[in-house]
Amino acid sequence: MHPSQRAVAVGVDLGSATTTVSTRREGAEAPRDVHQRPTAPENPLPQVIPEDAPALIGLAVPATWSTTRRRAHAEAAANAGFEAAFLVSEPEAAARHFAAVQGRRLEAGAPLVVCNLGAASCHVAVVRREGERYQIEAARTADDIGGRAFDQLLLDHLAERLRRSDPEYLARVQNPGETALRAGVLDEVRRARERLSDHPSATVGFPGLDRELRLTREDADQCLTPAALRTVSLIEEAMRDADIEADQIAALLLVGGASRTPLIADVVGHHFGVAPVLPDLPDLVIAEGAALAGLARIGTDEDADRPVVAPLIRMRTSPEVLVTLLVVVLAVMSFAGVALLNRGGPDAQELDAATETPLPSASGEDESAEATSQGAEPESNYDPAPTTPAPTESEEPSDSASPTPESTTEPTTAAPTQSATPVAQVMVPDVLGEVLDEAERLLAEAGFTNVTSVGEHQNNSEKSPKCEVTVQTPDAGTARAPDEPITLTYVYTGNDSC
Repeated sequence: MHPSQRAVAVGVDLGSATTTVSTRREGAEAPRDVHQRPTAPENPLPQVIPEDAPALIGLAVPATWSTTRRRAHAEAAANAGFEAAFLVSEPEAAARHFAAVQGRRLEAGAPLVVCNLGAASCHVAVVRREGERYQIEAARTADDIGGRAFDQLLLDHLAERLRRSDPEYLARVQNPGETALRAGVLDEVRRARERLSDHPSATVGFPGLDRELRLTREDADQCLTPAALRTVSLIEEAMRDADIEADQIAALLLVGGASRTPLIADVVGHHFGVAPVLPDLPDLVIAEGAALAGLARIGTDEDADRPVVAPLIRMRTSPEVLVTLLVVVLAVMSFAGVALLNRGGPDAQELDAATETPLPSASGEDESAEATSQGAEPESNYDPAPTTPAPTESEEPSDSASPTPESTTEPTTAAPTQSATPVAQVMVPDVLGEVLDEAERLLAEAGFTNVTSVGEHQNNSEKSPKCEVTVQTPDAGTARAPDEPITLTYVYTGNDSC
């Protein structure tokens, strides 16, 4: 197979507070380039993707995220200018950085525990290396742990002092309408917390208040102990899910900006009896690991020239849009049905009569009328209502210029009986990004019985149910009969068991 034309890999860590982009080129001596900016539209990143060579862009995502959330994350990255060619789990990115940059080789099968403590959440996972691939054994997530939660705990501590000295200022800070002031105060608390990572104390300034408060590391440790213990519990849950003990792990790796908090490493290390590994720049680890994952894909023959996942990572049409379109279509069909049922005029009446003619009535009066017109004497003697004029409509359709209310009502009841004869169509569900067995299950639940799958998978073995679906034909949201063929195209993405 001819070598890949790509020579550059870009790793993107689109965090809630900070976006980090790492660019790496092939070659052991090639320099790396890292850019970091706050995640906000008014703080765009500079042009970091080189124009002299095609780049393979990898977007890091938490291992616990669902397919829908990963697609939304890829959409956000695309809106920021990064069309991701593949997704890489954050634990895998951390493990690759652990091995390549920190020089800590991870033995095959040895479990590595990764704790990613960011601004808004904490993600813990157990990773094992299988050859050149990384397998996620277990993963846990908590949205109540992170740098912002730490800042709020420290602000609650400082609020006790402000309540005694500046109660009016504290009332403004706690006022939900003072969003700008509160954001400024929390930003000052964050700076003090980060300073405490390297200093025994720090001062906290307050916008609009001509005074500062001193915060010591002992104060911070007392405030943050509950959050540190919550982090320990999350690590224990992930290890329990992976069925491993502390003495079995190869290392316990702390990454993410909030992992710089000294109390986290102290409490985690004391509880598990393992000295955590804390990189010099823990907030850059995920982006650099994603870039390393891109280089690994470039160097692998099976992934070298296959950018097929690139156009599929970005969301096609959100489920909300599909639901809205479906509601609009149903509304239009409902209005059309009402218009047909309430239509009037000679033409409509003739059409109703023509539609009604071949359908038998519920009481069997049409059959007795036909028997009477054909001279069936015995049946006419047993007719319970021989004077009923209803059978005369089929014999003299042209003379019924002004139908009676009964004759007007009968076509409306007959129409649903005839419209039910066509085969009902079913809306094709969106299964892009799902693993193959889950996609087939969703289609089967929707009622489709003719589903086939084609594609590539690991080691060219037989079809694996864990391959990720990258193309579905027909597209999601289209109406098809249950027995019409549905084709699923799957491909190995590097993160599943395909």
